[in-house]
Parts: sequence; structure tokens; C-alpha cells
Amino acid sequence: MRKIYFWALHLLLLAIMPTTLIGCTKCNAGNKVSEQMKDIKQKRAADNTVGSHTEEADGIRFMLNGVEFKMITVEGGTFTMGHNNRQPNERPEHQVTLSSFWIGETEVTQSLWKTVMGNNPSRSNRGDNYPVENVTWKICHEFGERLTAMMREAGMPQEWEFRMPTEAQWEFAAKGGNKSKGYTYAGSNTLSEVGWNLNDGRESHPVKQKRPNELGIYDMSGNVYEWVADYFAPYTTKPQTDPCNLTRINSSRQVIKRGGSFWYNDAYRYTCTYRYAYYEEVTDESIGFRLALKKAIK
Repeated sequence: MRKIYFWALHLLLLAIMPTTLIGCTKCNAGNKVSEQMKDIKQKRAADNTVGSHTEEADGIRFMLNGVEFKMITVEGGTFTMGHNNRQPNERPEHQVTLSSFWIGETEVTQSLWKTVMGNNPSRSNRGDNYPVENVTWKICHEFGERLTAMMREAGMPQEWEFRMPTEAQWEFAAKGGNKSKGYTYAGSNTLSEVGWNLNDGRESHPVKQKRPNELGIYDMSGNVYEWVADYFAPYTTKPQTDPCNLTRINSSRQVIKRGGSFWYNDAYRYTCTYRYAYYEEVTDESIGFRLALKKAIK
């Protein structure tokens, strides 16, 4: 009986295996076709890309299909991040050391977004020179990846990579980096000189209309909130070097936005240290982002 059972089971397995193998082969073939089609689409997009970059004294000027944008050099340094006498999320103050990087002179504009993504999600669709908004945290990551691929195809060094700034990079740049004069807001102790808020109308404004900060960066206090690369986490008292929190805590989908927006007039929201946790899938006409540029680690 055992021999009969063994041979019956053997025959059954032989009957099933070809079907299983054929199914797996079709699945793998489908994946390969999908990947090939993706590569073809990316190659076609790259073939239509016209871009350039020019290094300047204070940064790098880029051109992509007729749209110009600039990245400002932020020399590395050590600074005190956070504030012990403001909002609870800003505590405790702690020492952070950063390597050099570049950050967007302005928030990402609607014209640059359309050039890279082929659409405009902004609710306030009133001009190419307005900041793009109504974008999720995740799609901003994708934007950086696409822009990187397009600019590399146009001759940008392969080790350069566009992405959102880390929270620490954002705060260091907002404070003026190594040129900081200790202002409350990004470039001034008077908010109206450097940022837009509710008193200026409940709507976004074209970039570069207010005074820049010490590094020549615009709108880091006001206009639209800005996503940064990190998931939210409480600060630590320990010194840190090039921190970036890419790990969720307690299954939270909360990420960080910075900088204040036209939607409020509470002065504390516009300081260089203010931080707010928000869900990564949220879109809002008061939230955009700016780029950072770094040399990718191979």
C-alpha cells in the first residue's frame, strides 16, 4: 500500500509541476516586459531633455528645457538645532554637524514641476513663478528622482543627486548657515521683510518677492510650508552628524513640514526652528517643498 501511495503522489506532482512552472515563467516574462517598457519610456523622455548647469560663486545654476533654477551652496558646519523656549517639538536644543550641500534658492516652482512631471497639481494655478503646492511628501521624493535622471542625461555629474533637504539641513540653511546673524526668521527679525502670511492674503505668492536670508535663499519663512526628508521623531540631547530620520516611529506616517505659510498669522510658525508633524499622504494648497542637492554615496 505504501508503494502504491508513493507512486500515486509522484504522478500527481508530475502533473502539477508543468502548470506551476508555466505560470511562474509567464509572471517573470510579464515583469521583464514591464521593466523593458519602463526603460523605453525613460529613454524617450531623456532623448527630449535639454539641460545645462553652470557653477557660480555662490552655487550652481541649472537650466532644464528652458526652465531655470538655482541651488545655493551651504558650507558645512556645526550649529545649535531647536529652541528650548519655544514650542515643545523644538526642544531640546542639541548640537548638529553637517557636511556641505546645496539647497534651492527658492521653493520648487510650478514651471519646474510641470517640466519634470508633466502636470500641475497646484490648487492656486496662477503662474509659473508660484511655488508648486498640493503635493504629497512621497511624490516630492519621486520628483527628485526624476529630476536627477533628467539632469544626469543632460550632463550633470553622475554623483549629484536631487532630493528634499533633511530637517537639519533645512534649519541650518534657514538660519543662514555659517553666515548666520541669529535672526528669529529666515533673514530678519521682522517677518514682513522676508515672509508672506495671512495678513498678505490667503494665497501663495510668486517666489523671490521678499528679502533673502544671509545665504541668498528666499521664502524660508512664509509663502508655503515645505516638506523635508525626515519622518517625525522627538529631538535628542546627543550631538549628531548629518542626521536624517528615515524610520517611522510607532507605525506613524507622520513626516515634517517647515517654514510657515500664507494660511496663518501666528508669528511662532515662521521661525527658523518651528517644526510640525503631518501625515505623508496629505495634500494642501499651503504645502510645497524645495530641493537639496548632494553628492550621492556609491
